[in-house]
Amino acid sequence: MAPALLEDWCRIMSVDEQKSLMVMGIPVHCDEAEIQEVLQDTLKALGRYRLLGKIFRKQENANAVLLELMEDIDVSVIPSEVQGKGGGGIWKVIFKIPNQDTEFLERLNVFLEKERQTVSGMFRALGHEGVSPAAVPCVSPELLAHWLGQEIAQAPQPLLPMRYRKLRVFSGSAVPAPEEEPFETWLEQATEIVKEWPVAEAEKKRWLMESLRGPALDLMHIVQADNAAISVEECLEAFKQVFGSLESRRTSQVKYLKTYQEEGEKVSAYVLQLETLLQRAVEKRAIPRNIADQVRLEQVMAGASLSEVLWCRLRELKDQGPPPSFLELMKVIREEEEEEASFENENIEEPDEGDGYGHWDHEADD
Repeated sequence: MAPALLEDWCRIMSVDEQKSLMVMGIPVHCDEAEIQEVLQDTLKALGRYRLLGKIFRKQENANAVLLELMEDIDVSVIPSEVQGKGGGGIWKVIFKIPNQDTEFLERLNVFLEKERQTVSGMFRALGHEGVSPAAVPCVSPELLAHWLGQEIAQAPQPLLPMRYRKLRVFSGSAVPAPEEEPFETWLEQATEIVKEWPVAEAEKKRWLMESLRGPALDLMHIVQADNAAISVEECLEAFKQVFGSLESRRTSQVKYLKTYQEEGEKVSAYVLQLETLLQRAVEKRAIPRNIADQVRLEQVMAGASLSEVLWCRLRELKDQGPPPSFLELMKVIREEEEEEASFENENIEEPDEGDGYGHWDHEADD
């Protein structure tokens, strides 16, 4: 990135990066005299400086120059851009601010660019319209974070309008058209955006319908006619039931039921691995969510190599009433594993009684 190039160039030239500027985007046809002329007109407020070097950047098909400032200046007077002479376009000015958290500001700028916003627009949204663009670089990352935190905590709506993201088309047809997405791909994108988009349910449903065609659009009309207040999440669940892969449901169920504890694997590690498969099977509706605790306990008792004590405890839990949740089951298993480990350590550390008596008997004979 540009700041890194500035740092490396200053290091090579043995100059202070805090008192240097880099100007980028200079057309290759501009000679040194023209560059000096443009910079002298634009950078008058910076006082004396000297041109240290020029390099050609292939990726931009343009030149960049490095300047060393000869006087102490207020960074707020440094322009962010320079207007080239004639058809010279805009030249970008890169500089480093003392004590600047470069990574924070770079991430902020990337975020604003993605949301098609500007730094000035962000300050207007924060209610700090008096901050001029020239003074923006002087604002510390800590102050920016403080302002953003305050406004986000108080704002009922997003500070910056989110960019509208249009879904690809999904029809649910047996032979999809070239511009259509497969169901799983479309569903993944729709689920992600629905979670991120902070707008009313009616707007989300309208946006969802824009991507639907054919049988998929018919299903959307049916579920809304059946329940006008249905949420977008419930609509997506209906799509999973109708268009989801039945084969993937069976596969997830079989994979869960055929997973057994491996040799040398702790029971707790096996249960953790099993839980990932169980949740996947529940999401695919291969296993009903309301019996997940029961299915988990039964699979652990069938697929794990349990000690007699642990098997009895799990059997007792199964017979006593509602099966334990995942965390409750893990707690029981970890307690037994720690108890067994403690017992084994005691046996290892306990001295051999015969050897001990022999040692004292020998000492007494002496």
